[in-house]
Amino acid sequence: MRTDARAELRLEADPSAPHRGRHWVVPVLRAHEAPEPAVDLVELLTSEVVTNAVKYGSAEHGIVLSVGWADSRVTVRVTDANPTAPVVHRSAPEDLGGRGMELVELLAESWGVESHAGGKTVWFTVHAA
Repeated sequence: MRTDARAELRLEADPSAPHRGRHWVVPVLRAHEAPEPAVDLVELLTSEVVTNAVKYGSAEHGIVLSVGWADSRVTVRVTDANPTAPVVHRSAPEDLGGRGMELVELLAESWGVESHAGGKTVWFTVHAA
């Protein structure tokens, strides 16, 4: 994988944002020679984090999705205007939803939240060697 690069996409905070976000990040990673298992994982986790930003963020301010790579790691950052950090719920097997941040916690190498004036950024890192 080529290293030390970053790309960014601004999204409207509407129901199509998760679809647009994951379909944008995949070709970006493939163009930088990321291995397919990493691409698949980043696609899934991007969809989950962007979904949270749509669901709990502010539609008025939109979402910024960025992907960066360095040292065999891909970092995805999703910024929205809601300062409240996401909550990891422990879902029961019969639950139909609510697993987004649980998946991020289980599958990402690391993840976190950065608060800033006007909102927050949720990020996660995936090993891509």
